Formats: sequence, structure tokens, C-alpha cells
Amino acid sequence: MRAPLQFTFILLLGLGLAACGATTPPPKPPSLKTATEETTKSQTPAATSEAQDADQVAVTEVTPPQPKPRVVPSVTVKPKLATDDQDALASAEDQQQKKPGDTDDKITDSDISEKPFTEQNTDDVINSIIWKIQSEVARKPAPPEPQIPEGQDPSLTRDALEAAFALLAQKGAPSSTVELQRDWSEKKAAGVTRVALLVPLSGPYANLGSELRRGAELALFSASNPALELLVFDTAGGNKARSAAMAAVSAETDIIIGPLFTKAVTEARNVAEGAGVPMLLLSNNARATSRGSWLMGYVPEQELDLLIDHAIAAGRNRFAIIAENTVYGNRLASHAQFRLRQKGVPPRETMVLRKEALTSEDLLKRAIRNFARYVEVADGETKQKTPPVFDALIFAGDAEFALRTAPVLAYYDLAGNDVLYLGNTQWNQSRLFMEPSLQGGLFASRPSADDTMFGKKWSAVWQDRPGLLARLSFDAVALAGVLSRKDRTSWRDELLSDVGFKGVSGAFRFLPGGANLRAFELRQIENGASNLLQAAPDRI
Repeated sequence: MRAPLQFTFILLLGLGLAACGATTPPPKPPSLKTATEETTKSQTPAATSEAQDADQVAVTEVTPPQPKPRVVPSVTVKPKLATDDQDALASAEDQQQKKPGDTDDKITDSDISEKPFTEQNTDDVINSIIWKIQSEVARKPAPPEPQIPEGQDPSLTRDALEAAFALLAQKGAPSSTVELQRDWSEKKAAGVTRVALLVPLSGPYANLGSELRRGAELALFSASNPALELLVFDTAGGNKARSAAMAAVSAETDIIIGPLFTKAVTEARNVAEGAGVPMLLLSNNARATSRGSWLMGYVPEQELDLLIDHAIAAGRNRFAIIAENTVYGNRLASHAQFRLRQKGVPPRETMVLRKEALTSEDLLKRAIRNFARYVEVADGETKQKTPPVFDALIFAGDAEFALRTAPVLAYYDLAGNDVLYLGNTQWNQSRLFMEPSLQGGLFASRPSADDTMFGKKWSAVWQDRPGLLARLSFDAVALAGVLSRKDRTSWRDELLSDVGFKGVSGAFRFLPGGANLRAFELRQIENGASNLLQAAPDRI
């Protein structure tokens, strides 16, 4: 009798616990693997979708009604979304240094490869090295050309340049006008304006500094202004930027031109601000500016704004973005997302590719096939022609990225007249012009209208061709020459003139926060060449 009662009691107790929810604890969720751990795992089961393999090296962000691909958070790259606060865009990424294990190939201020510096690749190297953050100002339609107030001379005109270069061609190299070794501690003469050029004259970037110096010397000689003195100080690529700025201030410098790299800009700016010396920065990092310093460089996001405006005007409204997982790629992708949303045509999809995808043919094909919504046709069936899911594709990456991805995109039907490729100034290379899948693609570039004139006069003095930096330093010194004829109390107003300036680097304007607006031209790749599609305006 006792045994049945015990059994009944145990049975009732078990049923009671079950009713109260005291079930066997569920298994713990699997822990997320790091990217390194994931790559060392064994192969996934055959039933796993190939799209998941692609997601290990790419991430896509899709806006309805397109379905969002599955994402494994531990092994994918999440695109950095653009926010409404344009000033805050990617600021943390811009300042952080690369970690020791970071193997990104993109050239940055903190990790610059030792690429041979030749006249053939000058612009490519410069655009890679000094690329930085976007301007916070959206490109606006060009207003009617304003009338220049009487007495104001903001333009670096062609006639003046021609006359100066004609004189230069007769007299040879103007190196005697710059005294690098002179002790500038002596008090300057009354009425003299001293311009300090802070550039890397030693170290791995001495070639860049040499080009900047020669461009500045040309402008000084062209100005024919005995009251203008040019002092040159070596920043050693940034290592001596602070001491160079201190030496420039001690020499009673009136305006500083440079430095080139962001780290050097920060060091020198702290000194110049304390002394009240204005700066014309050769960088194109808008976040490196402040009140009293202005940007001379070309900002790639402004190029992207021009491309987006052109594509929208041409009737394109189904945009997508393909980016490489580098500072450069993520920054451009973030800006493109912001601008497209601002224009009312948010991107249908954004895909950021890890380096693993770009080095593996199989992984790259899987990622792009998924991105393109490509549907395989069974044997014996005829493929039905349907419009591609996108009609405009923004490439957020360097030249190598375009060469690697464009042929695969074309293979999966994201090419031709139906899909407009939008690149950047790094596409201005003959090897990209010859790539069949890039034919018809557009990119924006610095103005080239004065290239022949400037190159011819430069080569009459030096046995090479001028690069992008020579144009910037030339215009900076020429602008300093214009300021030297004005009362110093009016310099800020002169620099912020609504009229802007026109030099051999193109038309540009300065903004109160230190950023700039520059004119760019549109070019299209056709038949193995780059053809001018839209000339850069002479005024902004």
C-alpha cells in the first residue's frame, strides 16, 4: 500500500512542477565567433545557403521593398550609416590610427605605402595619401556670376599667369628667391609680407615637399613683388611640424601655407592659432580646419556630390553603393548614403566588401551575385531580359577596387547602359580606361583647362611635369600675394569673398568654418579614353 502512495505522490509532484514552468533549462545560445575564429571553422553543411557564405565577407543594407540578406554579425562589416549631422560623419574613424594587425591596403596618413613616385602616377599617389573627410556643405546650383566690386582683385587670371611665365621662361629656375638655410630670426623690413611654407623636405615624402616647394617658388617669381618673402620649413612628414611652425612664428611670418598631412596640420595649427597667424592648409581634411585656417585641397565628397546630381538629372533613381572596407571606402559610402537620402532617393542597397572577398574569386562572385539578385537559368531555358535592380552604382573605393569588382558586376548583368557606374578621381588612369566593364562610367576630376599652359611653362624650367600638389602651392602663394596688397585686418573678409578665386588648380571658395568649395569637371570613359563630359565652371 505504501509503494503505490509514494508513486502517486511523486507523479502529482512532477505534474505540479511542470504546470509551474519548471522545465528542463533550454540550451544556451551559441557564442558568436570572431572573424578569425569563423575562418578556421570546418566547412558548413551542404544545406547552408551560398548567400550566407557571401555574407561572411560582405554586408548589405537594403531598404524596402527589397529583402535584406542574412547577416552573421561576427564576421560581417556593418556599413556606417550617414546621419543628419554632417559634421559628425566618420569623425572617430578619421582620427584613429590603424591597429598593428590591420592589413588594409588603402593609403592613409598613418599608414602610407612606399609607392614609387613618378610623373605618371603623381595624381594617383596624392589623391590616395591626402584623402580625408568630406566638406559639410552641399553643392548648390551655380548662381549667376556676381560683379566684382571695384578695387577687389580676387582672381588669379590667365593673362597675369601668362605674363609671369613668359618672364620665368627667360630667367630660368627661381631658386634664388627662396633662402632655406637663412637665419630668419632677424627682424623683417617694414612693409614686407612673409609667407612660410611648411612641407616635408626630408624623410619618405621629400618628393612631395619638393614639388610643393617648386610650385611655391614659381608663384613667388611670377608675382614680381619685392615685398613678398617666402620662407621654407621642413616638417619631415609631420615629425617636425610643431618646431617648424614655431620657427615660422619666430621669423615674424604673416601667413603659413601647409602642412600637407593631418597630423602635421594639427601640430602646426596649435602654434599658429596661439600666435594669430592665418593658415592656408594643403590638406583636404575638412576636420583639420578651424577659424583662421582654410583648406586648399580637393575634397572627394564634393566630387561625389557632382556625380550624384548629374545621375539624378539624367533620370537615375535606383542607386546602390559598393564599397571596400577601408577608411576611404567607408567614408565615401557614408557620404553617399547621406547625400542620396537628402536628395530623396535613398540607396536601394549598400554592400561593403572585406579584403577576404577581394582576394578570393569564389567569395567575390558569391557576394556580387547575391548583391545583384542574379538568378541562374537552368540548362535549356531561355533567360528573360529584365531591368537590373539598380540603374546607378556608386563605387566607394580606390582604382584597384574598381578593377577588381567591375568585371564581376558586369558578369552578373550590373553593367552597360542600364547601370551607370559612378567613380572618383582615382579612375583617371589609362589602365581603367582600357577596362571593358568600365566603359561608359563617369568620374569627377580636378579642372584640366589650364593643364597644357601650366605644364608647358613648368617644363620650360624643370625637366618633369607638374603634379596636383604643384598647382595647390602655386595658387596658395599667389593668393598670399593678393593678400599682401591688402590691409591685414581685412584678410579674413578677402578670403571669404563671395566671388571666390580662380587659379591653376581651378575655381574655389573658402567657407567661414575653414572648408572650401571647389569646381570639378565630369569625365566619361569611352573607347579606352577619358572624354570631357562637363567642363568645370570658372566661378563658384
